[in-house]
Amino acid sequence: MYELYFLIVMLSPAAMLAVGVLWKISPPPYQSKGLAYSTELTRKNPEAWTAAHGHCAKLWTRIGVVSGAASAILMVLFKENYAAFWMWLIVGQMVLFCISVFMIDLLLKNTFSDHNGDEHS
Repeated sequence: MYELYFLIVMLSPAAMLAVGVLWKISPPPYQSKGLAYSTELTRKNPEAWTAAHGHCAKLWTRIGVVSGAASAILMVLFKENYAAFWMWLIVGQMVLFCISVFMIDLLLKNTFSDHNGDEHS
């Protein structure tokens, strides 16, 4: 049973790492459907679209590696008590993901919006 929980805990970091590497190698084309960082700002501005995917690629690759390594170490170190905290590891990973999305969004708004909140074209 431990192995199943270990794999479940590693799914999120693996997904973030995979998307980060994928977008680093081949970011999605402007306004593409499917797996893309698509917000109102990025859909209106091709430069914001490119910047968003570039920043996400770097950040999600790093978060995937760090959270995956930290989760794996904790799962191994506390193998006898894994049932008590495996879900908290996933919650922590999701918190990191949400924070990264807010960070990227804030960066894009600061870079591609003027002081009145209007987007640059």
